Amino acid sequence: MRFVLAAFICLASLAACTTGPAAPRDVQIDRDLLTVGMSDGSLCRGAAPGDSPAGWSGTLQSCPWSYGYTVEIDPGTNPVRLILQEVFTALGAPDALSPIATVTIIDGMGRARVFETPDGLVD
Repeated sequence: MRFVLAAFICLASLAACTTGPAAPRDVQIDRDLLTVGMSDGSLCRGAAPGDSPAGWSGTLQSCPWSYGYTVEIDPGTNPVRLILQEVFTALGAPDALSPIATVTIIDGMGRARVFETPDGLVD
């Protein structure tokens, strides 16, 4: 019985050693905030510094990893989207449409993960 218990503790310890830092799984973006869902269930955030119509970059906050990120906002050249945005603004909900953007996150292994909003992971 002692052998089984010792083997279980050893295997559990080894399994804990093999888990690395969490990987970014999905992103949500508002006009002034990036929210990144991580593989371990945590949420990381990257706030825009003031008015950033073209995008922003920095280090993710509110999470245990200091991953760098870059947000590049599409200038909104789609005419249908521009009309919808004007309609929502007139109805009092100017932020109803999330911006179209490309988000690049450099994870703990130095790998760039690229997301496009609102679709998701590109690579």
